[in-house]
Amino acid sequence: MWKSAKRDEFIPLDAPVAGYEIGVPGIKGPSPLFIICAKVNGGIHPGKWVFGNTAWVPWGGREHFCNEFEVYVGALKWVDVKDKHFPPNMVEAGHEANGTKLYVARAKFDNGLFVGKAGSHLSRGCCIGYNGREYELDTFQVLVHD
Repeated sequence: MWKSAKRDEFIPLDAPVAGYEIGVPGIKGPSPLFIICAKVNGGIHPGKWVFGNTAWVPWGGREHFCNEFEVYVGALKWVDVKDKHFPPNMVEAGHEANGTKLYVARAKFDNGLFVGKAGSHLSRGCCIGYNGREYELDTFQVLVHD
């Protein structure tokens, strides 16, 4: 389900596109986004690998650049979530430093459909990173197992 990757390597060919971002420097049109997880501040957090750019994880109010990470290579099935009403079969993608589980999420936001993280402990349920900042959202989708 996850494959190791590094910043300057090709994305695994079996990694599914999970979203897009418009306005990535050096890319004309929408840039595909892939699901990643990486070590940040004592935890493992879900985030995005931006085609033509690099990997980023939202944490602590901003996006964190990642040199080493894992890329999700499983099937994609998304379920809508509002106000933290989570389905029971979410795909786990990491944890906070204290062990609290984190799940794969995505949400529409300015200039794209962004991959991020979800958890019942997050103030609005979902966090995504965009343009160097972390944003909290209460309307989003989570990745689930079939």
